[in-house]
Amino acid sequence: MTTTRTAPVLGVAVCALVAGGLATAAPAAAAPADARITEIHYDDAGADTGEAVEVTAPTAADLTGLQVVLYNGNGGAPYATLDVPAADDGIAVVPAVGIQNGSPDGLALVTADGTVLEFLSYEGVLTAVGGPADRLTSRDIGVQEDGSPEGQSLQLVDGVWVGPTASTFGGTGGTPPPTPTGPACDATATPIGAVQGAGATTPVAGQQVSVHGTVVADLQDGGAQGFHVQDAGDGDPATSDAVFVYAPGGAPVDLGDVVTVTGTAAEFPADDPLAVTQLTQVAYTDCGTAALPEPAALPLPSDDATREALEGMLVAPATDLTVSELFDLTSFGEVLLSSGGRLLSPTQAAEPGAAAAAVAADNATRSITLDDGSSARLGRGTVPPYLAPGDPVRIGDTAQLGPVVLSAGFGTWRLQPAAGAPDSTFAPTNPRTDAPAPVGGDLRIADYNVLNYFVTFGGESRGATSAAELAEQQAKIVAGLRALDADVITLHEIENSAVTTPETPYAAVETLVAALEAADGHDWDYARAHEDGDVITNAIIHRTDVVTPVGDPVAYTSPTFDNARSPIAQTFSTVAGADVVTVVANHLKSKGSACATGNDTAVGGAGNCNADRTAQATELVAFAQQLAESTGDPDVLLTGDFNSYRFEDPLDVVRGAGYTELGETFAPDQYSYVFDGGSGSLDHAFATASLLPQVTGLTVWETNAVESFAYQYDSGVDPLYAPDPYRASDHNPTVIGLSLETAATATVSEPRPFRGDRVTVTGAGFAPGERVTATIGGRSAGSGTAGPDGRVTLTPRVPVLLGAGDQPVVLTGTSGEDASTAITLRTPWQELLDRFLRLFG
Repeated sequence: MTTTRTAPVLGVAVCALVAGGLATAAPAAAAPADARITEIHYDDAGADTGEAVEVTAPTAADLTGLQVVLYNGNGGAPYATLDVPAADDGIAVVPAVGIQNGSPDGLALVTADGTVLEFLSYEGVLTAVGGPADRLTSRDIGVQEDGSPEGQSLQLVDGVWVGPTASTFGGTGGTPPPTPTGPACDATATPIGAVQGAGATTPVAGQQVSVHGTVVADLQDGGAQGFHVQDAGDGDPATSDAVFVYAPGGAPVDLGDVVTVTGTAAEFPADDPLAVTQLTQVAYTDCGTAALPEPAALPLPSDDATREALEGMLVAPATDLTVSELFDLTSFGEVLLSSGGRLLSPTQAAEPGAAAAAVAADNATRSITLDDGSSARLGRGTVPPYLAPGDPVRIGDTAQLGPVVLSAGFGTWRLQPAAGAPDSTFAPTNPRTDAPAPVGGDLRIADYNVLNYFVTFGGESRGATSAAELAEQQAKIVAGLRALDADVITLHEIENSAVTTPETPYAAVETLVAALEAADGHDWDYARAHEDGDVITNAIIHRTDVVTPVGDPVAYTSPTFDNARSPIAQTFSTVAGADVVTVVANHLKSKGSACATGNDTAVGGAGNCNADRTAQATELVAFAQQLAESTGDPDVLLTGDFNSYRFEDPLDVVRGAGYTELGETFAPDQYSYVFDGGSGSLDHAFATASLLPQVTGLTVWETNAVESFAYQYDSGVDPLYAPDPYRASDHNPTVIGLSLETAATATVSEPRPFRGDRVTVTGAGFAPGERVTATIGGRSAGSGTAGPDGRVTLTPRVPVLLGAGDQPVVLTGTSGEDASTAITLRTPWQELLDRFLRLFG
């Protein structure tokens, strides 16, 4: 049965035929979401007098909090925000004297919570950069002013922008254009495949066509202002069988409706390589209902041409899709999905250059965005789709999609929910865990980024903005630190109180340690070393009942680290008496902001300032060597944020110095960070050759980087906040297990021998089978091999040419482990007398 529908336009009835304008059914008292911009005067011929914007809503609507945000088409940034005054009979006039006059410029209508109701432009299309419409592409109203006199304007009349014409600000609007005639259901229809064509753009651009098909997606309420129609197909696999119908007037259609639509074929946005074919200025007729067609298989990986042939159609991915990124979930309700598991950052998977570029290209063919059916930015505090307290979607989870259509926008292919609202679910294939995986050993060292933990507010603070926010941030960090069950923890992005509050140079770390002690009941202390550079720094904290600092901590200073955070080091021994280990906390130059002069090289995907980080890594290993020499022990562990992925130059420098990257050995498929859709590790732990045999394990606890920002303390999404360890930072922490050997020892059978006599030197605590050499007074005294118990016994002669007094006896293993004792030699005359007395005395 063919029916004719009517739809009210701001209270004025019009034919069911939609002519590309605003047509929404509204109750007597509607929310501001029903409001629209209906009149503009932006280019006055005189002194900019009378320039204004009219906002119209159903009668009695509450417009409290609505704003008009003006956007500059040159760069896309907002340049003014205008409050919408109280409505008079549903119409509010916003003075806009000085509004920019196009080529292009734009304006967004925004609610109090930041939701963009519409984003229009005149004299062209623009993409917003910043502000509430950030990343949204405008709709060009299609008419313009060129020095129009005061008293004229551009007006939305029955869904179509017209003018310039006599202004009606605050009134009922001008004369509507002729109502288009609706196509008959039995009219000859053009196959949608012929409208789409076999290429990236429609071959009938600008021509009026009629199509007949089933509504397979209704996206009218989320800013897209239209619906998808799919026909039975033309049998050509190179052409899509669906098209988007742009109906900003709010066509009263539902999924499964069969419609005949007449409209003008176009691409939107016209200058976007992934522009969507659509029909505009449409009229349609309801022709009954039908079952939805079977979804077409969407292959992934796939290129643009393959996807273009399915544009607008109901689809089902041909393979499981994994969540690879959640960055835009809190802003736009988007989730990045990928086939073949999580995407990796290119230089995490390959060498910078051609190999990394190939990874990036492969990532593009494997990935697709799951959208929420809306182009609007989510207002701050809005709970994003798929999230609930304690039940998040996480990177690594598997998508279970509801009915979706394939679309495109903002430079990427998208899956839009057919019903216009999120209805997909996710299988928790990467669920939360209460604590890191076991790493073994009897000493646990962890590395933790505390996400700009500042105890001061304002000024140079990068963290919490109030005491209340700090309390929430601190609760999450402390929960995370407790769950590590570590004995030594290196910290990064903690306030450098030596810079911000010099009178209390350790205020931030002291505050955090006090909170940790109150929560876990253990006694903690911190390394008292600081730098005077950045407002964030490294820190090292430790449990006093497990380890004891050996010597003073050291903060390395060098101009090479002027744009980074200087390394901080502390040597520890265990209270139980095991060998010592030196821990170095690091945070190299980031991939953003200014580089040192001449060092702003971004090598083949390695990111900005690669040369700076490489120079810093070179000095770091030299610093570590100095530490090993000064402590007399070669066991060194480098931890922290190297801001470098696996195959980048700075890590090659550290490996080249004889260090082993422990993540590659113990957890090659675990990652500390997620950026631009790719997982990878910026945070690393390196062990010297002597320490490596004592490492029992490493794990990356996926508690932060795989979680949505919505769970972070400062997201504004209050219903999702909890004082738990999840999303306490944007980096995942690392835990390393060590089983430190008992310190090697040396003893001598006779502490006051005669020169030339044999003495027995016994060593213990060496590795079984390790070759051990001896020196007495710096002179070679033989060598031996440690037995299965780590002991070695040598019987060297005391060199006859040694002087009187104490002479060191040193045992050194091939691993670098050493132990020492001493003998005391008499003067030659005293020794002669004592020998005589021994013989005849």
